[in-house]
Amino acid sequence: MAINPHPAVEHPHQALNDRLGDKISAVFGSMTTFWLLVGWQLGWMALAEASIWLFKGDKYPFSFLLFLSNLIQLWALPVLGNTANRADAKRNLKADSDHQALTYLAQRSDQIAEHLGLSPMQGGD
Repeated sequence: MAINPHPAVEHPHQALNDRLGDKISAVFGSMTTFWLLVGWQLGWMALAEASIWLFKGDKYPFSFLLFLSNLIQLWALPVLGNTANRADAKRNLKADSDHQALTYLAQRSDQIAEHLGLSPMQGGD
């Protein structure tokens, strides 16, 4: 079921890079990915210690594993940082929008109270 946006509410379109960054961050930020990486590293170290033919050249301290791990970090950190910055900007926009809505509702409540002959609420007490 498609939700039609209200014309008074901004719905910015996300660029391809933003959507891709969100998806990558969702994957990298999951516990599943954490456990996959832990398993990958422990498996690599076990195979290298067992001198399995593919891992024979990467004996302790597992230089090639460290190199691959550093590459993952170099690729993931900018994406995660960008996504965190975008999420912070969205939270700030939502906070501003909420403030405007609550201010409007408070003003309308004051107008209704005045119309009914009641004294409007005075804030700050």
